[in-house]
Amino acid sequence: MSSGLAVAVRELRHLPPVWRAPRRDPAVTRRLALDGINEMLAYCRANVAYFAAYPAALTSLDELADLPTLTKRQVLDAGVEAFYAPVGEYRTDVTSGTTGTRLSIRHDVSAYGYHGATVLRRFLRSGYRPWWRIAHIKPFPRPVRWFQRLGLFPRTVVGAGQAEAEIARQVLAVRPNLIMGYPVVLRAILRNLDDDQLARLRRSLRMVMTDSELLTDEVAQVLTDRFGVPVFDEYSAYEVLTVSTGCAAGAMHVDEDRVWLEILGDDGRPAPDGTVGTVVVTHFRERAMPLPRYQLGDRAMILPGECSCGNRFRRMKLADGRTNAFITLPGGRRVYSGVFLSLAMYAPGVAECMIRQDAAGVITVHLVPEEPTDAGYAAAMRSFEAKFAELVGASVELRFARTDRIELTAGGKGRFVESEFSPAAPEPADVAETRG
Repeated sequence: MSSGLAVAVRELRHLPPVWRAPRRDPAVTRRLALDGINEMLAYCRANVAYFAAYPAALTSLDELADLPTLTKRQVLDAGVEAFYAPVGEYRTDVTSGTTGTRLSIRHDVSAYGYHGATVLRRFLRSGYRPWWRIAHIKPFPRPVRWFQRLGLFPRTVVGAGQAEAEIARQVLAVRPNLIMGYPVVLRAILRNLDDDQLARLRRSLRMVMTDSELLTDEVAQVLTDRFGVPVFDEYSAYEVLTVSTGCAAGAMHVDEDRVWLEILGDDGRPAPDGTVGTVVVTHFRERAMPLPRYQLGDRAMILPGECSCGNRFRRMKLADGRTNAFITLPGGRRVYSGVFLSLAMYAPGVAECMIRQDAAGVITVHLVPEEPTDAGYAAAMRSFEAKFAELVGASVELRFARTDRIELTAGGKGRFVESEFSPAAPEPADVAETRG
């Protein structure tokens, strides 16, 4: 059986339990997650030399915090082959290198099949109908899946590397019921549609799905208001696939039937619910390349309490950006990418911005003005400078560079913040990449 057919068979087989899983009692979900982690640890000890000293089983999920975490740098330094386990069928994902290094990831067919069923769950729980037309904005072609050959989930891929006006034109031509894309590209579409074109788009559009970038509350609200439809976000990484997905109530629920999420404080120990920390994920169904307690390099928190949507999986909220996506102000204070995403939304005259800090600490703002004139650019600079000082509570020296479009990574995402400045000992910079 080909790997594609094998994944399809497993997706269909997994659908009934996958559909029921979010409504289970949280205590049952925790017990099943512990069982899954113990099965994975036993497999690791038996099949992957790197994990030979790991415990064969845990008595509670709390004991997971006693195991070491893994980073992308550790995997690369040890050699990815050291993490490959013997399985019959697997699929390979290669990270796009947006964090500076590429990593070849293996996912066994069973894990990929279960993940595929959870993706279908995401679509159906959002209210999507399998016959709705999809405009999917990506920098590269997407494979045609088995269900698309049957006319379900019809998708047109629109190249993200094109001029923004051309992306907007092609999306409009699809007459989509669903638009999927990175927030930075969706904002560009809105800038390139006039009122009549936007009204025409809204006649067919039913929802928007975002992924791969931090979606702040402010950006989500702008997309909701301008497109006139609900916006559902997704959080994932090549190494562990989907971590959490959005619901109709606006929350992000962790896929706790596949992955176990931890939020770690600065001391490396689990942070209390409602406290921002570093994201660590264990994909406990994985066998081809198990990575227990893998650091994704993002900052988030667990929200206490259950959701009104009926999904009983825990809720998470991404915070101010990746752990290595920040600039450092005089005095050592860090400002993460979320601040600059907010500036792009609320600083009058500013359409988009990229922030670069060089090794000497000089901060340059690559600015896209809403009004592409000299006067519009000058006004946008003044607005950005004033709004930034207001947000950080201090006057900061900034340099500006005019641009007509923010730089996209090879994966088509916006790289909003980069810094070469190291005022103290550098922190690990090799973190996981969100999937494209």
